[in-house]
Amino acid sequence: MMKKLRHYLSVALLSARLSVQSCFEYPAAFIGWLISNPIQFLVAFATIRFVVMEFNDLAGWDYKQLAFLYGVSILSHGLSVIFFSKTWWMGYQIIHGELDRLRLRPMGTLFQFLLGELNIFGITDLIPGIILFIYGCYAVDFRWTLYNTLCMICTVIGATLLRGGIYLILGSLTFWSKSPMHISGFMQEIFNRTNMYPLTMYPRVVQIIFTFVLPVSWVCFYPSTEFLGKDSLITLPYGLPFITLAIGILLFAISCRVFRAGFTQYESAGS
Repeated sequence: MMKKLRHYLSVALLSARLSVQSCFEYPAAFIGWLISNPIQFLVAFATIRFVVMEFNDLAGWDYKQLAFLYGVSILSHGLSVIFFSKTWWMGYQIIHGELDRLRLRPMGTLFQFLLGELNIFGITDLIPGIILFIYGCYAVDFRWTLYNTLCMICTVIGATLLRGGIYLILGSLTFWSKSPMHISGFMQEIFNRTNMYPLTMYPRVVQIIFTFVLPVSWVCFYPSTEFLGKDSLITLPYGLPFITLAIGILLFAISCRVFRAGFTQYESAGS
C-alpha cells in the first residue's frame, strides 16, 4: 500500500514539474496572463468599494469585512483553477476521444485526468487571490491563533474541493449527453459573483438554495461569519469551517463516483 502511494506521489510530482516546464516554455504568454488576469479581480474589488461608498454597508458588512470575504473566496478559486480547470472542457475531450490514453496507462483514470496535466496558468488567478486574502486578513485584524489557522486551512481545502467536486460532476455529465457544451462556465459565474457579497443580502429562499441545494455559500460566507462574528441563516458558536471541509470532501467523493460511472459509458472517437 505504501509502495503504491509513493509511486502515485512521485508521478504527481513529476507531472507538476512537467506542467511548470510546459507553462514556461512560452514565458511571454505567462507574463501576459499575469498582467491581464488580475484585472478582473481588481474590477470586482473596485465594485465592492463603490457599493460600500454608496450604501455605507451591505447587509451589515462593511468594506473591510467584504474584502476579507472576497479574499477567502478568490484564494480557493485560484487553487481550483490549477487543479480542476480541465473539467471545464471535458465535453470536447470526450467527443474527440482524448481520454483514450487513460485506458492504456496502468494507473487510476481519475488520477490521470486530474493530475496528468496541471493548469499552471492558474497561478495568475492564485497570486491575486493571495494578495487580496492577505489584505482582507490585515483589514479585519484577523488573529492567527492555532484554532483560527486550523479553521482557515480547513476552509480553503474544503472550498477548493467543493468547487472542484461541482465542476467534475458537471463535466462528467457529458459522458451521457455527448455534448461539448455544459454549464461549468455558468457555475463559475455563480461561484464568483455570489461569493463577492454576503449571503444575507439575498431573499431567504435564495439563502436556502445556496446553503442546502447548491452549497456555494459554504465556500467562504459561512466560515467568514464565524471568523468575523456575523449572523447568518446558520449560526453556530464553532465549527462552520469544518462543515465546509466536510461538504467539500463529500461533494468531491460523489464527483469521483459520477466520473467513474460516466467513464464506463465512454466511447472512443475511432471508427
